[in-house]
Amino acid sequence: MSESVSLTAEEKDLLSAVVRKRQPSFLWIVAAMNERPLQDAHKDTLKNMLTEEMREAGAASQRGLALKEVIDRLG
Repeated sequence: MSESVSLTAEEKDLLSAVVRKRQPSFLWIVAAMNERPLQDAHKDTLKNMLTEEMREAGAASQRGLALKEVIDRLG
């Protein structure tokens, strides 16, 4: 199943930074988000990267909370 995901500019920048750090070959997914719906597998991949980043940042930190918000928006 595919569905569109709407992120703010700040959320998309945060997502891009995490993907660039953890798996740069997946930056095309972030770039294509506004043009086509995300596949569930792509969403899961992005959420896994964000979750790992959140664990490293600390879930209660400002960055951790911002990462959690992006995870929630991805569904």
